[in-house]
Amino acid sequence: MILKTLIKFPILKRLIPSIYKKYIYFTDRYIVRKKIDGIIYLLDTRHLIDRNFYLRENYEDILFLSAKKLIISNKINFFLDIGSCWGIYSLRLSKIKKLKILSFDPIKKNISRLREMITINNLKNIKIYNTALGNKKGIVKLFGDADFTPNYSIYEKNQKNMSISKINKLDNIVKIKKKNLYLKVDIEGHEYSFIIGAKNIFLDNNVILQIELLKENKSKVFKYLSKYKFYLINSYQDDYIFSNFKLNNQHKFKH
Repeated sequence: MILKTLIKFPILKRLIPSIYKKYIYFTDRYIVRKKIDGIIYLLDTRHLIDRNFYLRENYEDILFLSAKKLIISNKINFFLDIGSCWGIYSLRLSKIKKLKILSFDPIKKNISRLREMITINNLKNIKIYNTALGNKKGIVKLFGDADFTPNYSIYEKNQKNMSISKINKLDNIVKIKKKNLYLKVDIEGHEYSFIIGAKNIFLDNNVILQIELLKENKSKVFKYLSKYKFYLINSYQDDYIFSNFKLNNQHKFKH
């Protein structure tokens, strides 16, 4: 709580993260355990996402707080965390009563850490899937830029760190009908293949879709979603929020 307060001061905003980064470099003490808003997290502070969450106790809060508000006000039954990494969205939303969470990530170490945090916090509403999602069933190679990174991509083949994962269609794994769903999709450029493999989920349910899009995928994703009666309700930087049903508590971000 003290760090969270101090880091808000302009003079300390850059200084504290810089000092902390040097601290973990010299001490090699990068795995930390921290309780934030009632959830215990195991964080690898070598990575920027974990380090910022440890110091600031927030992550993508413009998007996250919007998602939380939409989930509650529209009585969402299922939150699908597509590209969950180690589960930062899933864990932060786990306190919402009656919300069922399905977390998908292709990287084993991310899933292992998420599983450990689910156990530590005695959470019963998160189900995890160690798989990539696309438009086919098979095996895929993913690449990361460091041993400790939680973020991998199918397309960054020049990176040195490689991981192998199963890949499947969401429609082959999840059979949900006539429910209200919120999908958060962050899969490093593979979004068009993913939505093709999720067609039945889109057709059979009321869906809010929060999806990060690379520029080269934006046009074809927009075109594909429009075929299935999705309309754009909001955007922030490279993230776009669509829905195929009329929403309660809809608002626009202030960019």
